[in-house]
Amino acid sequence: MSEPGTVALEVKHDGSCQAIAFSPDGKRFASGGSDTLLRVRPTHIGTPLDMTVGGAVTGIAFSPDGGRLAVADFEQVSLRDSTTGTAVWQGPLDPGASVNTVRFGSDGRVVAATDTLVAVLDQASGEFKQRITVDPPLIAGLDVSRDGTRVALAVDERHGGNHRNAGSARVHELATGTEIGRLTPDNAVFAVAFAPDGARVLCCAADDTVRMFEAQGGRQVWPAPDEVDNRLTFPTCLAFDPQGKWTVVGGSDGFARIQDADTGDERGRAPVLAPDAPDPGFGAVTHVAFSPNGKLAASASMDNVVRLFNLDGRELYTVPTEEVLTIGFSPDGRWLGVGTMAGALVIDNGEAHQV
Repeated sequence: MSEPGTVALEVKHDGSCQAIAFSPDGKRFASGGSDTLLRVRPTHIGTPLDMTVGGAVTGIAFSPDGGRLAVADFEQVSLRDSTTGTAVWQGPLDPGASVNTVRFGSDGRVVAATDTLVAVLDQASGEFKQRITVDPPLIAGLDVSRDGTRVALAVDERHGGNHRNAGSARVHELATGTEIGRLTPDNAVFAVAFAPDGARVLCCAADDTVRMFEAQGGRQVWPAPDEVDNRLTFPTCLAFDPQGKWTVVGGSDGFARIQDADTGDERGRAPVLAPDAPDPGFGAVTHVAFSPNGKLAASASMDNVVRLFNLDGRELYTVPTEEVLTIGFSPDGRWLGVGTMAGALVIDNGEAHQV
């Protein structure tokens, strides 16, 4: 049995790895990036599989039953058999526009997005079921609610040549495309995350704020509308605890902070510094994620370190890496997948940290 923090699997890529996904049972790990080969590898014992794709892979998602893989590569989306790589269907989402994200929504439908379009596609045929357009601003990030009925969008409204500082976090019903809630900080919104019940959304923006708001109607929950949230420095990434109690937010000051989801109050931060210790100048945190049981969180930073830590910020391990482009836990919590500029890694969290 390996020690927590052991690299259990290393997947070589001819270039960077921008997208990763674990199968629902945690037994397979898929990775893709700047080359034209999507790789599926067993986390324990099994047969590796390579799938040739049309361009750089920017998104991967396993279907809820693990039988299919949705893949975003360059301008197209494809649905593939996860054991053979055979394409069920494939085609462009919006000709001339790169696909940035792919997820599974309600009823197994595929949700994919470009800079300005969110599309809901039928799993059987790839037929468009819904289009949500955001024009001319940029979709900087999105999240799909756990029940697959809503999508939250982080929108950067600085683009389009207007040179104004503006942004918004928006919530749409996927079935109808209707916008049901919007929050407008004083600058571009970088990231959004749904609470497990889909009723609240966490967002962070370029005005140095992190805000919680109600998905229906957009009312800000915290901080109070007349207060300034100055607890973080340029927050750029965030995640919601799957149990709904905590959030984790990464800032440019090099810390990942655990906050109470109801109040925004800080519980802990990683790394933990000794009292009165000088700021060591950690690199900006670029990615964060919560384990499925909500007891651990992971972060990646510009100083090329991946950290696993508890709710108080105490580190369980640190692993040096190349520059990290994406991270995510396996559904059972045993593994942490990491995509880097040089390929992909699967880090062992240890049997004690499985769900």
